[in-house]
Amino acid sequence: MFMYKGLLFIFTTVSLFGQNFNITIYGLSVAKATWKVNSDKVDLEYKTEGLANLIWPAENIYSTKFDLNNYNLYNFNKKINQGNLKQAVSFDMKSDSLVYKNKHRVRIKPTYNLFSLLVLIQKKFTPELDAKWLSFEHEGALFNGRFISAGLDTIDFNGENIICDHFRFDIEKSNKEDSFLDQTDRLMNYSVKENTVRQIWVERNGNRRIIKANILVNGFPFKVDIQND
Repeated sequence: MFMYKGLLFIFTTVSLFGQNFNITIYGLSVAKATWKVNSDKVDLEYKTEGLANLIWPAENIYSTKFDLNNYNLYNFNKKINQGNLKQAVSFDMKSDSLVYKNKHRVRIKPTYNLFSLLVLIQKKFTPELDAKWLSFEHEGALFNGRFISAGLDTIDFNGENIICDHFRFDIEKSNKEDSFLDQTDRLMNYSVKENTVRQIWVERNGNRRIIKANILVNGFPFKVDIQND
């Protein structure tokens, strides 16, 4: 079970027009993902395939709206079709609160969510943000995340050498608040799991696509690789 659960974090990577990704473990494809970024919105869709689709089927959609100037969260909604779990939920930032149905959490400072953080690293990462902890919302729970620069790498993509900024992505819980939801999907659950090693390679030039990502969770290595646009 850990093998499938672990993959469901980093299907994340982008261009301004959207990109497709393949998620594998030990060379076996377990899911496909599409990531689309507009000026103030990002959408992620993924669907399991192969053996993973037979055992842990999932076809989920995640959508985040954010401030186009600083990528702070405005709204997050998701539609989950994951085995027996069917969800359609929405979270809104209103003034100084995060609101879900009739519940709210006070948020004095502006905050990101996991998806707008990943857009930030693509579009507006600066040396001042290197290793800086940034607050982000996660369905009512509050976390901190930071991108630590690990230098430049050259990655071969279809015979083209692409120079990439290499980052480690750390996540830690920042307070004792729990999620608004009694149950959530695997991606949202395992994306913030403790003792997980996350690495991301972002194209240095052009659209600053995330070319690939690796995640090591519970000892299992998962790879997320860009496919032809």
